[in-house]
Amino acid sequence: MPDIGQWLILALLGLGVAALVAVPFRRPVAPERGTTDRESLALRHRLAVEALIDVEADRRAGSLDDAGYQRQLAEEEARAADTLAALDALAPPRLAPGAASGDRSRRVTVWLGGGLAVLVLIGFVLPEPLGLGERTSVNQPLADQIAAEEARLADIQRLLTSLAANQDDPATLSDLADAYLAGGAAEDLQRAAIALQVLISVDPLNASAYQRLITAYLSAGDLPDARAATDSYRTLVGDDAPDVPFFLGLIALRGGDATEAIEQFDRFLELAPDDDRAPMIRSLRAEAAGG
Repeated sequence: MPDIGQWLILALLGLGVAALVAVPFRRPVAPERGTTDRESLALRHRLAVEALIDVEADRRAGSLDDAGYQRQLAEEEARAADTLAALDALAPPRLAPGAASGDRSRRVTVWLGGGLAVLVLIGFVLPEPLGLGERTSVNQPLADQIAAEEARLADIQRLLTSLAANQDDPATLSDLADAYLAGGAAEDLQRAAIALQVLISVDPLNASAYQRLITAYLSAGDLPDARAATDSYRTLVGDDAPDVPFFLGLIALRGGDATEAIEQFDRFLELAPDDDRAPMIRSLRAEAAGG
């Protein structure tokens, strides 16, 4: 059993805990209205930037003539510039002091302080195996996944802001497409495809943009657009590029055309038998052949 000195230390510790708990209740703080305004402006600016990307995609798809394109482009650029200027002009949010706590806050403080003191007492008296100092397990893979997703979304926001200043920057468009592709959701794949379409319109010789665009369509199950993008890619690299039968074989296999898939896979293995993808293609060919 603890001696009188240990009990005295425990009592002092309980009073100290109660005092620490009381501090937040004495002077609460609340965010100013500017915090909500900043979040609203940030959302409006992001939507304006994405609207710019949609205008470029519509033009490339042929749904806008030159006059309509110039008009919508000017409108969306003006909107993006206005929201960016408003966002920059808004002062950073700060916290304002609140009123003093009342009787209810003091009662909560007493209860919390007393509860913590009891918990400390239990941990002090119980044997070591039942103490409160045991380790708690953390799902580290899940925590890492959440942190990675938060970083990806922050990266997308940064790239959209950069794109508002220079909408024809190939590097920013490429990085934005990669950030969307890393998500894998249907909406992410759609936005990645739009960013890659704009990138191809800015840099028509970018073979990597075509490859990623075809992959995005395949991942989304959009086989007609995947084939159309592959046909456009073939005009850039030629019929003897291994990527052409590679993608055509995947499209045919996904569409249920085993004969076409086998033909394209054989063509790929003929052109690039030592390619790193060759083992996968041999396995897919066997699947298409029924064994």
